[in-house]
Amino acid sequence: MIERLPSILLSLFAAFCAAIASFAISAAYAEHRAAEIDAAATSLAENAAPSIMYLAAARAELRHTQALLSDLVNNAVLGRPLDHHELDLARDNLSRSLDAYLVLPVYPGELKQWQTVVQELGKLDLDTDRVLWLVANGHPREAIKLMDDALRADFDATSEAVMASIELNARHVRRMAIEIAANRVRSRRIALALNTASVAFALLACAAAAVQIRRNVRLLWRQGVLLERRADELEQFAGRVAHDVLGPLGAVALALDLAQRRCSEGEPARTSIERGRRAILRVKRITDGLLEFARAGASPEPSARAEVRAVIDDLMVELVPVAVELGAELRVEPFAPCAVAASPGVLTSILANLIRNALKYLGDAATCRVVVRVLDARDAVRIEVEDTGPGIAPAVEQLVFEPHVRAQSARVPGLGLGLATVKRLTEAHGGRVGLHTVVGEGSVFWFELPKASAEAARAADVDSGASA
Repeated sequence: MIERLPSILLSLFAAFCAAIASFAISAAYAEHRAAEIDAAATSLAENAAPSIMYLAAARAELRHTQALLSDLVNNAVLGRPLDHHELDLARDNLSRSLDAYLVLPVYPGELKQWQTVVQELGKLDLDTDRVLWLVANGHPREAIKLMDDALRADFDATSEAVMASIELNARHVRRMAIEIAANRVRSRRIALALNTASVAFALLACAAAAVQIRRNVRLLWRQGVLLERRADELEQFAGRVAHDVLGPLGAVALALDLAQRRCSEGEPARTSIERGRRAILRVKRITDGLLEFARAGASPEPSARAEVRAVIDDLMVELVPVAVELGAELRVEPFAPCAVAASPGVLTSILANLIRNALKYLGDAATCRVVVRVLDARDAVRIEVEDTGPGIAPAVEQLVFEPHVRAQSARVPGLGLGLATVKRLTEAHGGRVGLHTVVGEGSVFWFELPKASAEAARAADVDSGASA
């Protein structure tokens, strides 16, 4: 499984990269095609359509100019008054329409076609001016003859040239419309193919991820079962060791007590017996520490409750003599009654480890003192154990709650499991631990445990009543 993990992750990464690349290519292609379609649509709206509109208007004005010029010549023949206003206006409208057309961009071949229009317009303007000159100088018959011969042909040729320009723009309109339709169809097909590939790669990546997750979950479950089995075996082993070790030690301690009572004061054997009794107590403490550490991961009972004052009072009976023997002062600051959500045994183990640890590391301080204080921390009870020892070096400060970490100045032998047991027990009960230390001035070890609930208090009352 572990050997196959890199190849599985590589396949998963490749599938995700392919899906992302397909989506990116699809988006880029769609954007490119959209830009082409926008450009064609813009050309249609801003060039081709206006060109056709202006050319059509010019062609209409051209025919209107032809009709007005014919009427003017006929009026001259009949001797009627001549009015050039409408004719001049029509010629101006023709010029404006053509000027507006010339401002627009040109399509391929359009410039060549416009040269034809310019040539025909030049001949038309020249013949029109000649007709107007003949009319103005009293030669209407010559003007009619010129109109019927050269000028009619000029109007027709110019109209055809303008019409050719209109058809050229119309061809470009048809071509761009076909390109837009083709681009839309092509982009739709390619985008569909790329999106299909993207979805396929995404599904492949999801399938690979699901397979990997399933395998990891199965592996974690197996490891969890194995760890749980090993934890159970460790706890059973610790219990057997405690029983097997403490049983014979109890018999030895009893025998030493009996021998000590039979020895009179001042006998050399009495000192050896006392030394043996102390060695047995140390072995018992080490064994108890191992057992507590092995069992520290157990979950607390929901109804667990421990009165802090009762636990501290019991500990003081045991630990004050130890402090006196070490030449240290051990005291508890006054505090209000409170209870924590833990069993009395758990709270006793945590406090005993912290207080013994503080006494153990007092070293050769000028003032040897350990102070226990209980504080209210809203939803929790905070208990601090402050000592006047040498403090803890910064290099060790982050490791003191790890197993087998000990300072070199300890007065009592041990395995370095006390603070590790404190941490495991506290966190298993939903609390937390910490440390404030100043090298050369001392340390404050603290822990917080949740306050006992009202249900736990009622359960404790029921238990006490039943016991009574």
